Amino acid sequence: MKYVFLKDMAYRRARIVLTIISVACLVALILLMGGIMKGLRMQARDYVESVEQQAETGTVWLSTERSGSTFAGFSLLNSEHLEILRSLEGVDKDIPLSPIIFAQARPVINGKETKAVVVGYQKGKLGGPSEKDKTDPNAPFYPIIGRLFQSSQYEDYRPMDIPPGEVIVDELTGLEIGQNVELAGKPLRVVGKTRGKFFVFDTPLLFMDIRTAQETVLSNVIYVNTVLVKVAEGYNPLQLANEIKERSTVRVDAHTGNQIVEIILANYVDEPMKGVQALRIMLWIATGLIVAMITYVTTREKIREIGVLKAIGASDKYVVSLILKQVVIMTLAGIILGIILAYLAAGVFPIMVVVSTSESLLVAVITMAVCLYGGYIAAKRAASVDPMIAFRGR
Repeated sequence: MKYVFLKDMAYRRARIVLTIISVACLVALILLMGGIMKGLRMQARDYVESVEQQAETGTVWLSTERSGSTFAGFSLLNSEHLEILRSLEGVDKDIPLSPIIFAQARPVINGKETKAVVVGYQKGKLGGPSEKDKTDPNAPFYPIIGRLFQSSQYEDYRPMDIPPGEVIVDELTGLEIGQNVELAGKPLRVVGKTRGKFFVFDTPLLFMDIRTAQETVLSNVIYVNTVLVKVAEGYNPLQLANEIKERSTVRVDAHTGNQIVEIILANYVDEPMKGVQALRIMLWIATGLIVAMITYVTTREKIREIGVLKAIGASDKYVVSLILKQVVIMTLAGIILGIILAYLAAGVFPIMVVVSTSESLLVAVITMAVCLYGGYIAAKRAASVDPMIAFRGR
């Protein structure tokens, strides 16, 4: 009697296999949804955290007042009106202000219009790859294959000071050095490539000189989307952000790097993914219901066998334990198969999916708990059969 539940599973192996496959598919879907959200969070953080690493001492991101930052709303600033901020005590004296254009665009790549984010910055300042990123593996934008773009001649805005149209793209765009990207009807020559630099939903970043970005994205105007203020060593970024709000002659929003990351996550990941989280919960419920229904139907088909066991002295607890052993084996096999499927699918998924060990363990524990609960309810109902009714064949 010790292995009677295994013999029963072998007898009903077709139904057991289908249950395992059903659980595996649901587990794989739950893991992939979680992996999509984790991938989005990583991509949402990557650019800002790379700039923070580049600055080393912290940054304050300036944007138009009440825009919520350039990542959450529409922001246009005249960086020349913010030059007065150089004199603040908490502002770094070597690289005080770094104007940046960070804008969604629709470039034509290999004859096909696609999504991208244009990042225009001044070479030698914060915001994008530098010469250090070509050789230092610890640099935030490493590796840079090829070279950096040619920069404009002057630091301040001059309408005629437009450098050659050059751009640095991610290698996953499929572009090779020397090919062209068309942006706003203007060809930009690829002179360098980055690796793994994306914004959310695998949107590639196109790095170029700020004057090139102004010409293509903003029709050659003086404005930028945001200005980075590098924090002086030993100074608190949040304190500097508050001082800028108080003392700037132009009314601006000022956020620290950590605040910008939270804004991006809230707008691009947490809010849009609420529906996905709800769907994951529904999938867990569906998994439990599938196991519970199959367990109940299967045990109802075994009324005569259960009746015999109870007639010879088996308790309800013993009968339930036999049924739960089947539930554990089916669920465990489904979980293992589901995790394998999720890892395999993540490698060929069209967007970034990060399936981690910790997430897999968490999903395994929750799935096992849900299925055991559903199986226990079904087993209790099935085990309550009267042995005399079972012997009468009803």
